[in-house]
Amino acid sequence: MAIRRFAILLLKYGALAIALAFTAGLSALTTMRVVLKSQEVSVPSLLGRKVPDAGSLASKNRLLLRVEGKRNDPRMAADLIVEQDPPPGSLLKTQRSVRVWVSLGPRRLSVPAVEGESLRSGRLTLEQAGVNVGRVLEVTNAAEEGTILLQRPPAGETDRLAEEGASLLVSRGPGNRDFVMPDLIGRRADAAITWLREAGLNVTDVTYKPYLGVEPGVVLRQTPPSGYRVTPQGAVALDVSRSAP
Repeated sequence: MAIRRFAILLLKYGALAIALAFTAGLSALTTMRVVLKSQEVSVPSLLGRKVPDAGSLASKNRLLLRVEGKRNDPRMAADLIVEQDPPPGSLLKTQRSVRVWVSLGPRRLSVPAVEGESLRSGRLTLEQAGVNVGRVLEVTNAAEEGTILLQRPPAGETDRLAEEGASLLVSRGPGNRDFVMPDLIGRRADAAITWLREAGLNVTDVTYKPYLGVEPGVVLRQTPPSGYRVTPQGAVALDVSRSAP
């Protein structure tokens, strides 16, 4: 009887001990979770700050600062933080590192001088220096056709280059260039007159004459003749066939 009573008491207190141990374990786990959660902090923004200032701010938030490297950036001045990881607002445990990258400022380009060179040569020189060629404008000029008259940006170092690259002003040659008259005889007069006028030549006289065996609208004679050099100010005259009366 005494043994049975002792067994019952042993089971009762054993169950109580297990319950207390479970409660204690659950409490410890909850406490641990609260402690771990309380050790997380919000990462501050370090962008645009110098490294010493960023280090102080990180330290106030119980975080460490680690500089990963430096790189050029067209929008951030030199010695300022241009990127961070984790980003601002992220949750991070205390005494963990925030990685940052520091700006070297815009990348400076050394622009070679190409004024006076041919467009082909100047383009190659610029591209070998890492400068892309964007706009190419042509103007009438006494310089030889294809000669670079002006470049932007000018020769020298620069940290400001338009997105489309360098701009070049190129000569298309003198405005009073000579033309060599082509052979227009036997060609359709309307097409020949259109070509002459588009070339800037002055068609002053078109005479229509009947000519046996030739359909109407064909060039019979031209002045100046084929192979003659003529300027845009020079006069051109054509004799054109028409129907016989």
